[in-house]
Amino acid sequence: MRKRHFTLIEVIVVLVIIMTLTGIAVASLRGESPAAALDRNSLEIEAYLAGVRFLCAESGRDYVVRFYPDKKIFCAHIDYTDDELLEMEKDITESSAVRKFTFAENIEVFTVEAVENGAMDEEYVELFRFYPSGGAACINRPGIRIENLAKFFDISFFSGQLIISDGDGEGVDKK
Repeated sequence: MRKRHFTLIEVIVVLVIIMTLTGIAVASLRGESPAAALDRNSLEIEAYLAGVRFLCAESGRDYVVRFYPDKKIFCAHIDYTDDELLEMEKDITESSAVRKFTFAENIEVFTVEAVENGAMDEEYVELFRFYPSGGAACINRPGIRIENLAKFFDISFFSGQLIISDGDGEGVDKK
């Protein structure tokens, strides 16, 4: 009987298979990259604000989106008058009439204007206002940051659609 030797092609195929499996294993163990997490969160915010825009058009009332720094959440609700807010039994962020968006621990949320004006120390910062006509206004331009990557959010005045822009995450400190 003759001893069989492997050909070079067979050895290369086996090595390619081993390297592919190793790459898949390392990628799955490593978790989500900061860039992928930032993109995913940006898409989630875009979907959240599209839902708020829809609720505004459906209800026929102005909606406001506020950021609560201590709770790290966006809250969207009808633009209640001060008297309506006083009549509520509990905190507006605990109300079932509020649509919330909660951020993960590794996400840093800030607004350029609020940081510059010291408003991040307040209970909330108003970000956007949606109108039943489909338009919107950006009161404070928010941003999110993971490590040294950042995305900034603005709203189209006429269409109410979210405008996402990239940033380097530098120059704005979270308060």
